[in-house]
Amino acid sequence: MKKILTLLICFLTLCSCGGEVNSQRDRLVTMEKASVIPVCGEKNYTDVETSHKLNYTVQKAIWISYIDLADMLTGKSAEEFRENFSQACENALSIGCNTLYVHVRPFGDAIYDSELYPASRYITGMAGEQGDFDPLDIMIQTAHDKGLSFHAWINPLRCENEECFQNYDDSFLLKKWYDEGDGCLEKVEGDSHLWLDPAYDEVRQLIAEGAAELAENYDIDGLHFDDYFYPTTDEDFDAQCFSAQTEFDDLAKWRLNNISLMVGEIYSAVKAVDKDILVGVSPQGNMENNYEYMYADVKKWCSEEGYIDYICPQIYFGYENSVKPYKDTLQQWADICTTDVMLVAGLGAYKIDSESEFSENIGIIGRQINDAVVSYNYAGAAVYGYGSLFGGSERGCQEQECIEIAFDKLDTSVK
Repeated sequence: MKKILTLLICFLTLCSCGGEVNSQRDRLVTMEKASVIPVCGEKNYTDVETSHKLNYTVQKAIWISYIDLADMLTGKSAEEFRENFSQACENALSIGCNTLYVHVRPFGDAIYDSELYPASRYITGMAGEQGDFDPLDIMIQTAHDKGLSFHAWINPLRCENEECFQNYDDSFLLKKWYDEGDGCLEKVEGDSHLWLDPAYDEVRQLIAEGAAELAENYDIDGLHFDDYFYPTTDEDFDAQCFSAQTEFDDLAKWRLNNISLMVGEIYSAVKAVDKDILVGVSPQGNMENNYEYMYADVKKWCSEEGYIDYICPQIYFGYENSVKPYKDTLQQWADICTTDVMLVAGLGAYKIDSESEFSENIGIIGRQINDAVVSYNYAGAAVYGYGSLFGGSERGCQEQECIEIAFDKLDTSVK
């Protein structure tokens, strides 16, 4: 009876919302339909080798973070992990998802076989210890077998704590920078993690090469990174590097440029390997915060070529939010997207566990999906996080059903 009531509430909630989508927009994009996904950038990629990529013009995505992966992966055998990740894929499919954003480099590490980054402690429980199987191979194969697009999710600048660094092999560039203390890696007060400084050419080169390594060695469909850019506004973080350059007098503008250089170099590195791999970024939903605190020039990335294929702002706000109400914020992001950059609405499903507007309103995430449809250049929605939806709570189960209805509606309505 509870399930029937939940479904009825979801149906009535979603039917009352505006927004319809052309069913043709959810078709699969392969090399033959590559024109559906615009390729940006000054470089001509027409001669770059391409392959069939499992991407959809309407993304119905879910983030699977390192926290989610830890329960499935750490200390497990290959078969145990395969079974666990297969269940995660089935869970994603059960709510209508067609795309996964999966953490593969959360802390300057690698949940895969890498020559550039040390093995993540989330594989065996020990930082720098690879284990006897490649988790990323298993994840990609499992996702593709089930028709799910796989976007490798990285955090470019955030690294592990000092205890982990002491376990890393000396062959890694990160360990060399840590041992030498030459400024490429910096500490932030109140944060145990170390952070890469994107002002250094060699730092950005490592990050871009890491993106290319993923594109070259794995059958990923997309490269995805989120909002962990500059970790602080403190001038001391990069004072020495700033004073050594002469191009910029303003620290904020200099930092904005450094992050844009990094994003552009990641994009170029991936496209040089395979132009059909999508590159997307998920910045903070509060647009002003991206400039004031993260130094992320999202307007530039959405309006100029050579940075991203899609943007997935974390619009983790309710309709009643006094600072950033959902609909107004969604429109603000839609207004900066050109026809070359697709807008995917990032939605905070994790808030059903904590924030009253989300916990008390069954179907709120489904309603937000439906409202996002009417936005210009809309290309889907992504929900965070996996654990809140599939952790076994009654509220999570209720929202699963509503999200499924909303995602299914994307296939059947007409924009």
